[in-house]
Amino acid sequence: MDIHQVKELLQKYLAGNCTDLENELVENWYKQLIETGEWKWDEGEKDLIQKMIEARIMKQVNSMPKKGVFYLKSRYQWWAAASVILLLGFCSYFLFFHQATKPIQVANVLNNNVKAPQSNKAIITLSNGQKVFLDSIGNGALAIQGNVKLVKLSSGKIAYQNNSGEVSTKMEYNTLSNPRGSNVINMVLADGTRVWLNAGSSLTYPVSFIGNERKVSVLGESYFEVAHDASKPFIVNNGVMDIQVLGTHFNVNAFRDDGNTIKVTLLQGSVKINNGSTSGILKPGQQAVVAKGIKVVNNVDIDLVMSWKNGYFQFDNASLENVLKEVSRWYDVDVVYEGKNQPRQFVGEIQRDLSLSEMLKILAKNNVHYRIEGRRLIVLAD
Repeated sequence: MDIHQVKELLQKYLAGNCTDLENELVENWYKQLIETGEWKWDEGEKDLIQKMIEARIMKQVNSMPKKGVFYLKSRYQWWAAASVILLLGFCSYFLFFHQATKPIQVANVLNNNVKAPQSNKAIITLSNGQKVFLDSIGNGALAIQGNVKLVKLSSGKIAYQNNSGEVSTKMEYNTLSNPRGSNVINMVLADGTRVWLNAGSSLTYPVSFIGNERKVSVLGESYFEVAHDASKPFIVNNGVMDIQVLGTHFNVNAFRDDGNTIKVTLLQGSVKINNGSTSGILKPGQQAVVAKGIKVVNNVDIDLVMSWKNGYFQFDNASLENVLKEVSRWYDVDVVYEGKNQPRQFVGEIQRDLSLSEMLKILAKNNVHYRIEGRRLIVLAD
């Protein structure tokens, strides 16, 4: 079969018009390719075929139910990943890897398996210092502070509800802490604002909003759906900047281990960002990257930003270090590097309900070598 016949066959494959025999021929051909790594065409022809394959893959991926798909690959090794995906067909998940290397042994991981968070381990520290452990209490009233009642609903959501009676004039603060290895927690504040906290995050807030503003403080990552109140702007602070809104939906990523860089992404409404020396206003679909100044990024991938809330890891040109930061927070493991790893970038989406061993198997396919010692994930040099 010459190159022209190959191109014609791939065009049919791309369009989904191949016979069963032709489909088998193409897939067997790529199976041999991934095993031998041999090419018989020049670079220009290879690039053309690559584009055909990419289009076929994306058509296949986009046609599948989102929940059943997860994948991870190294950006610079797209071509070999494309070869593999053709062989996997319509499986419930995809493993992208950049070369046909033998996976490292993971028996030690299986023997020390760490499951994805099965429950919420969040703690509320009340204004009097009392701690409420949310995973060990039943539904119903948890505390009464002034004219506000703290309750745990049957859905697992935490809510502050105003009691009838005298309006409180005393400003009291509670802190919701969601540790590493804990499910996302969902809470309703006294003004009706809804907040979601990622693992490894905390929120300090008034029990009852008194005065002419509603101000809270956040560390880590949180998503807000702010109840509209034109008379009381809602302000989120993390010690570096203020985010001021009236009623809107936005995400704040302010983990301390991200090099003091804070990202604010607006989904709906309008927010004003102020870091003391610079200020700016965001529109929906924009992201403010706050460091020494404020940089506004347009046309942000909202699915990528909100993947943590929607039950996925999602990466786009992420470094190994950034991938493992998310792994560390979610599975509550400490990541230690032994030796120097080669720079690489990861792209893909993985369900967050996988166990650590399943997650690490995918990384192993990307030539990430490691071992497990207790709750330490030791990443070995390439």
